[in-house]
Amino acid sequence: MIKKMICFLFSLMSMGYAANNSFAFQAGHQEVNVTVTNSYVSRYIWRGQDVYADNDAAYQPSVDISLPGFLRGTDVDFNVWGSFPLNKGHELADELDYTLSFSRDLSDLYNLSLGYTYYDYPKANKYSDIQEPWVSFTFNKIPYLPLDVSFNIFAGYDFAVSSGGPEEGWYYSWGLSTELPLPECSFTQNGQSLSLGITNWGQDGVAGLKPSSLYATEINLSTTYAVGQFSIAPKLSYTINYEEEINNGNEELYGGVDLSYAF
Repeated sequence: MIKKMICFLFSLMSMGYAANNSFAFQAGHQEVNVTVTNSYVSRYIWRGQDVYADNDAAYQPSVDISLPGFLRGTDVDFNVWGSFPLNKGHELADELDYTLSFSRDLSDLYNLSLGYTYYDYPKANKYSDIQEPWVSFTFNKIPYLPLDVSFNIFAGYDFAVSSGGPEEGWYYSWGLSTELPLPECSFTQNGQSLSLGITNWGQDGVAGLKPSSLYATEINLSTTYAVGQFSIAPKLSYTINYEEEINNGNEELYGGVDLSYAF
């Protein structure tokens, strides 16, 4: 019943407009932030892997509820994220991910996050579902660089929900990210920046893959244009694959867009 309700909610969202609606309110002394996001991508690339295998596009909405400082300075976040193919041939590929996470700034420079994600495939059999506890550590500013560059490491352990599902194992990544200010011209806005992220992925044989300490590198670019209360965030990504079993060794270039509205 819960799965049907969530699928119905996402269906209603897809019938409207592609938007990111964010608002906050107080529950007693607790601030609550709610964000509803609608995204479209030309390919569904997950951790360097083309999920639909034939470069098909996807609609990817999400609902995020965050409670800043809820547990003695620790932020608590609950997220529901979906991916729905826009082309035929992927009838069992609908996906709903549920994530509960806890994040805390250890200082002005360090952040530690712990979480649990349940990967649910409502139209597939019960053996397809996967669960993943994970940890992420971010160093917010690497010293002695002319730009503010952050460093992030991530590790998640995937295992099947039901016996007989995909093989268990680790995914891990390390990467850099920064914001590059854009010069003012006819195509940019005052204070606009370009977000740049580089992420390297490895795994130890999860889901039957050949173990590899580095099987893919993702390069992500994005920026945001504000138009009144609306904003448009185009995205461009490029994935380099180092293993033949990942996307047949092919490199992937794909794009997407988030359309946003702020109350």
